[in-house]
Amino acid sequence: MNTEKQKAYVLHTRNYRESSQLVDLFSLDFGRLRAVAKGNRGKRKSGGHQLQAFSPLSLSWRGKGDLKNLTVVETVGNPPSLQGEKLYIGLYLNELLVRLLPEYAPHTRLFECYAELVVQLGIHYDAEPLLRRFELLLLEEMGYGFDLTHEIIENRPITATEYYHFSPDQGFIRIDSISEGSKESGFQGKCLLAMAADNYQSTEVRRCAKRLLRIALHAQLGERPLLSRQLFRKTLIK
Repeated sequence: MNTEKQKAYVLHTRNYRESSQLVDLFSLDFGRLRAVAKGNRGKRKSGGHQLQAFSPLSLSWRGKGDLKNLTVVETVGNPPSLQGEKLYIGLYLNELLVRLLPEYAPHTRLFECYAELVVQLGIHYDAEPLLRRFELLLLEEMGYGFDLTHEIIENRPITATEYYHFSPDQGFIRIDSISEGSKESGFQGKCLLAMAADNYQSTEVRRCAKRLLRIALHAQLGERPLLSRQLFRKTLIK
């Protein structure tokens, strides 16, 4: 398969053989895929490609198997300057996509959201609401989205004053109807409804969203920890 002028971003690179790199890519029409960038390091690096994370690229590749060979790499925009927390957020986004997306499954909405989020990370001080919106869309695109406005029993509307237990496989159920449930481990309805309305102004809502989405994503990621999260924690300790 030969592909020309495909919009894409670099998610991850690693050394491959003597002078090449294996590159995980997120593309508009083909989703996540892996390709070889030949001559991209070592003595032959001068003949390689400029593969910079978070930089919008136009790519061409060829190959019949799952592992493609990059033939053309063009930068089509200026990469954002991500530093500090914004850089770790970008690395976190990339790691989520590498870990969770299947190969060659297009996710147009997610690609567009990622592209916009990368730009916004470079210019917005407050990145947390952007991140939560992306995480919710990622879960939805994977088929694990959940309704923030109704609970699973009889599709009853979520009420602002009630507390709810969350099951990644099912959704929300009011804690009153779960004997082992407790408000401390539950989620207040007003926070869920604020998330549904895309309103992250409140600190309480942000804490709720962070805890909820960590649970939901953990169910898909499994027990292997995220390297980007560990790296961020080590930096904070320093």
